[in-house]
Amino acid sequence: QQVLSKTDEPLKFTDPKNPFAEGSEDVPAPVGYKYRVFKLGKAPKGDEADSRLQLLCRTEIDGVIKGKNEADPDLLMRLYALNETDAKLVAGGIDWRQKLESQRGAVLATELKNNSNKLAKWTLQAMLAGVDLIKLGYVSRNHVRDSFNHVILGTQSYKPKEFATHINLNVNNSWGILKAVIDLCLQLEEGKYLLLKDPNKHVIRFFAIPPDAFEEPEEVGLEEGEGEEED
Repeated sequence: QQVLSKTDEPLKFTDPKNPFAEGSEDVPAPVGYKYRVFKLGKAPKGDEADSRLQLLCRTEIDGVIKGKNEADPDLLMRLYALNETDAKLVAGGIDWRQKLESQRGAVLATELKNNSNKLAKWTLQAMLAGVDLIKLGYVSRNHVRDSFNHVILGTQSYKPKEFATHINLNVNNSWGILKAVIDLCLQLEEGKYLLLKDPNKHVIRFFAIPPDAFEEPEEVGLEEGEGEEED
């Protein structure tokens, strides 16, 4: 919200709805939601029945860039922030204020080395949403001991597919992993399960849990007159 224009008219979808609104007075979410359908599996040949899985995905869109000319289409985008770590506390750390303009590639390479999973997740989120651009913001604290006030030192934009190639992200392999997890879920009995990654191995595990696990207990109130004593 800090980088959004306060004066321009927001982009309006054909049928705008807030998926989390419980009433008409609820404040709309600061992002746009877009629902997309993906088919997983091999496409049928000839007269074969289509046995592919259909996946309905709710994606997010953070903003839109207006075209330079009226005839140019609007560009949808996802916004993400890379936060600077104190260079003195990390081996091989880079001071962004001094090196960002001249060594932006090295800064991004360091972030990719330390946070490859995060950058891969952001890229896949953008590709699922079908946006045109990923805009990365390089954010630093105003003062090393001030955790509330920050400054944007610079930004950089990428096309999602090009950025996936840039960070060596295998998109087809990502879809394959998702398809394998879904196939495992379909083999399980009806119930509630927890999916966790083993902290010490490259393994994910399913755990069967009670149906009421992680649910907050409902408050039980006294009925009118119940528990009261007469003088």
